[in-house]
Amino acid sequence: MIISPPFLSQPNIPVYSDQCVSDVMPGGIVGSGAFPVSQAMAWHGGIHINAPAADEPVRAIADGIVIFRRDGGTARYDAQDHSTGCVVIRHKTEIGANGANAVEVVYYSIYQHLRLLDANLPAVNQAVYRKDKLGLAGTIYGRANCIHLEIVAGDADTRNLVGRDTGNLPLTSDGRTDAVYGEVYVLVPAKSPYHSAQPTGATLPAAAGDSGGADLIVGIRYEAANATLTTYQLTGEVVGAAIVETDAEYNLYTEANTRHGRLSASVQTTSSPSGWYELLRFGRKLGTDPLPNDAAHWRKVAVPGQPGGVWLDLNASNTRKFSDADFPHWSGWKLIDDDTQDDNSQCSSALIDAMLAPAAQPTTPPSGPPNMNGPSVPTPQAPENATTTPEQKAANRKQNLCKPAVQAKLAKTVCKFPTEWAKDEVRKRWAWTRDKGNPHMPYPLEDETDFTEMSDFAQKLCFWEELPAEDKARLTIKHWHFHPREFIKHFRKCGWLGKEELAQLLPRRSYKYRFTPFRADPVNIGWATALQRFSIYSIEFNKAIRKYGISIGFRLAHFLGQIYIETDIVRTMREVGQGRKSSNGNWPAPAMEFYTVFFGRGMMQLTWPANYDGYRNFRTAASLPDSGGSYVDQWGRITTTSTHYWANPRDGGVQQLWFPRYDPDIIASDAHNSCDSAGWYWVSKAIGNRQTNINQVCDQGMTSAAIGRASVLVNGGGYGYFERQGYALFAIQYLSEASPRTDEVQIQISHGRMTASISVNYQPQRP
Repeated sequence: MIISPPFLSQPNIPVYSDQCVSDVMPGGIVGSGAFPVSQAMAWHGGIHINAPAADEPVRAIADGIVIFRRDGGTARYDAQDHSTGCVVIRHKTEIGANGANAVEVVYYSIYQHLRLLDANLPAVNQAVYRKDKLGLAGTIYGRANCIHLEIVAGDADTRNLVGRDTGNLPLTSDGRTDAVYGEVYVLVPAKSPYHSAQPTGATLPAAAGDSGGADLIVGIRYEAANATLTTYQLTGEVVGAAIVETDAEYNLYTEANTRHGRLSASVQTTSSPSGWYELLRFGRKLGTDPLPNDAAHWRKVAVPGQPGGVWLDLNASNTRKFSDADFPHWSGWKLIDDDTQDDNSQCSSALIDAMLAPAAQPTTPPSGPPNMNGPSVPTPQAPENATTTPEQKAANRKQNLCKPAVQAKLAKTVCKFPTEWAKDEVRKRWAWTRDKGNPHMPYPLEDETDFTEMSDFAQKLCFWEELPAEDKARLTIKHWHFHPREFIKHFRKCGWLGKEELAQLLPRRSYKYRFTPFRADPVNIGWATALQRFSIYSIEFNKAIRKYGISIGFRLAHFLGQIYIETDIVRTMREVGQGRKSSNGNWPAPAMEFYTVFFGRGMMQLTWPANYDGYRNFRTAASLPDSGGSYVDQWGRITTTSTHYWANPRDGGVQQLWFPRYDPDIIASDAHNSCDSAGWYWVSKAIGNRQTNINQVCDQGMTSAAIGRASVLVNGGGYGYFERQGYALFAIQYLSEASPRTDEVQIQISHGRMTASISVNYQPQRP
């Protein structure tokens, strides 16, 4: 899933942070289109957003199909203008996989109150793409440059999006594995033993204490090279201060090998650095590489009474593992489906009411004299009881609704209630606004003329009856509503790319460069070819970029820029020539005469026995078992007695026996091996005596120098240096929040003594 906000008004920031998303989506405040209820306690399924500028276009938040469009117009109500332009988009994408089956989800985005639809907006049933212009923001209650944005989903899709459709997250077993992203969480049971220093030996020392009388949640978030470990109560309150492990992500590969290496030789047969790598990143093993069931995941975390941190085993047998994909309740997420009065639009949810009711008062008054110099403290609302009048209850809820802390909690609710956009339902659903004695509606629309004026206006905004039958059936009239800003921020953590999103990352037109003399040969790839090339690798590719932290920020664009040249734009997982002389009697690549049968294979084209062996050491023989003497090579170059240069002899490489190790061809023939080996190489690359993580280079941004440095780390020389620059720039254009473009530009790139003008063609890859 790739998703962006509806306004992209910060052109100097290519990849938006959460703060950027909030900055370009201002609004949604009480009295001006808040979610999920209004001051009159009516359901409100979206938020009103202020356009950053009058001419800032409203854009599609994700790829999809236009299922409804209505040209801009004006409707007056209560002596104020409202724009009536509207676009509804169906989005279908993926957020993970269950085995070999992708987890597909469908959700809908609704853009109301557009004053003008874009001239290039596709017709109904036609595709629209993320960042495409939909139109211009209109007027709401006389206020210019505003839109109403809504994101909704049906029951089955909400179960796939959230992982459940009712209640809090169950804690009796681990969370979902078909989708894992964002912060990972470990439930630590009450009274879990802790240690004052990290245990490293085979014998566990006596515990220094325990974690206290309540279950705790430990969150692990990898970001900006570091790991941040935060301890939460089950209610969401943070315990102590978060503990930051500096450069922990860059060092994950080293740490995984270290922890595996501490095990005894006999235990190592049930372990692998790969398994440890997943344990450290995800809090559990998601793949198939071995890891002892009792592998101790020691991390330093804060617990009650120990704010400086103690060492807990986050993989003890009674711990439970989750991630942001589980929408955990300690992060604030609540599913609301307890409004049984579906025949009207008034919120009758007891769960929402409880969030708006006065907070419980402390049982003991604060001690000490009052602070006369400090800020004034609001007078607490009196607890409600049997004598509290309906009017006072309504006043309490309206007052609390306006509090930022309450709004933040409401933003994390996912609420199920009927659409407000069904024309045939308007008069019935809003009939309650005519009733006397409703404390939330002190001025009811008793007069038929007033009510008809309101309902006629509301019907001008409706569209439900005009949606395709398949979408009405998928949603049903009562469906789930997400806070749009929170939905966008949440799923930007996902990082899983659907098949069509992957296909769009293959450039439609690119160039291969030849020198002496210099020329640029065009390479054209159509949509069908692009879709086919990634299709067999899509799930394993996503697993690899998730495992090795490549799916975030600039890293994926860098990664794609490298694998495209290595695989001839995902055309082949075997190096051209397969380690043999060409027809003219020359070796096609430097040092090929030495690595021969250990030619490049997989997404990153593993080359030389040393790399094949290093990858086997990472996953161990349990995952890459010995061959038994049979190898796939039509020229018979690997036998039970053949020796091979482990590395370039010019760099000191010597010949060794490869047998009985695994058949190197499975790096190319198996999709998991092809993708995972690329991720392994990416995080394991060593230069000289210094460990260098290519992700560290990627985090420097999309500069020519950073792309070039990654190229040298991957290839070791200058092969494809210029092509890699163009591929990476094309990829970041698609992945980022940069405005769409279709042009071809010339960029001057230098490498060594050579400077070349390369072409980057930004024509989108589309059907």
